[in-house]
Amino acid sequence: MPTKQSPTKGKNRVEAIDALRGFAVLGILLANIMSFSGVRFLPFTEIKLWPSFETDLMIYKLIGIFVDTKFYTIFSLLFGIGFYFQFHKNRNNQAEFMPIYYRRLGFLILFGAIHSFFWSGDILMIYAFVGFLFTLFRNLKPKQLFTVSALAFMMPLLIDIFMLMWKPGFMNPEKSLALKTHLDIEPTQLVEPFMNGSFWEVTKMNWHNLLWRWFDLLPSGRPFKLLSLFILGYYLMYTGYFQEKAHSVKRLVIYSILGLGLTLLSKQVGGSMGQFPSTWNDILYKFLFSFGQINMAFAYISIITILYKTKIGENMMSGLKFAGRMSFTSYLSHTFFGILIFYPYALGYFGKITLWQAEIIAVIIFILQVYLAKLWLKYYTFGPLEWLWRSLTYGKFLSMKKEDKS
Repeated sequence: MPTKQSPTKGKNRVEAIDALRGFAVLGILLANIMSFSGVRFLPFTEIKLWPSFETDLMIYKLIGIFVDTKFYTIFSLLFGIGFYFQFHKNRNNQAEFMPIYYRRLGFLILFGAIHSFFWSGDILMIYAFVGFLFTLFRNLKPKQLFTVSALAFMMPLLIDIFMLMWKPGFMNPEKSLALKTHLDIEPTQLVEPFMNGSFWEVTKMNWHNLLWRWFDLLPSGRPFKLLSLFILGYYLMYTGYFQEKAHSVKRLVIYSILGLGLTLLSKQVGGSMGQFPSTWNDILYKFLFSFGQINMAFAYISIITILYKTKIGENMMSGLKFAGRMSFTSYLSHTFFGILIFYPYALGYFGKITLWQAEIIAVIIFILQVYLAKLWLKYYTFGPLEWLWRSLTYGKFLSMKKEDKS
């Protein structure tokens, strides 16, 4: 007789993975604060006038090496890991489980659509769409999973080779006027609504940026990479990677050398992950950076898991654990803080602070999120948005309060 479906209880979670999830949330905020604050869109002519330009340039380079794409990689692996936890106990009851999981993805699309209304950098919708495709591979054997993951990861490079031979530099701006340059609008025109506009003027420009973000999924190869990473995360749990191999110091050293080496080499080559290639040099850059990205992400995973095996490390990362258990709420609240601090109909600091100041604000936001998450989870099992998502998925209002153990 089929068992009645119910969400995974908090006590069954793997704490090291919660800490890793919190770490990924922090890294995503460190990257996204560049967009919230306007640094990514400001004209270079203005940025070069900053009194702290040299400091900001150094920080930007460090972000490019240690932050950029590494944390969405971890977050994507965690998507596959999360599916494993839910699917593993229902492997023999897929007829009942999968419709519920599909509802979960459907509501993720809804959350993403609402989020996209206010923030063009939303990742929830694309995660959900790719998630539907990802579930088709759930019954493959481990070797097959790894093969499909590897093929999906390489697919963007094959597409780039085709684009280089068919139409080099397709849809690329002639000259980069800002860290993010759109073909249809000058940087000064793009930032104007975010600095001085009304709610609707800001919203319309956000929709403009959203359209370009969805186009950027093509040259960046993001859908294929997400599929690859979802499958890879699932594969890692399937094969016991976190229990047996993730805490290996030898692996940490190898991942760190490869990750840092390939990333630094890619920076010497130069290029962009968000544009179609104009030369073979651009393809070499993407190849080096992509494999540096995945190795750096695995190095971070090893660091977290190695530290978490020690009492001192576990205590050090307790804050990450709380933020990780509320990662959905934490991620979406980034936008709340971003709007509150930077948008013109709130505090209005868009375009008025430098990169180093923006990154300090990001750290302060995350510390506040950790404190609030710890306080919330003292009384409740799920974060507020986690609870809403689960309740919608299961079609009933679930209990949020911690169970009375008396």
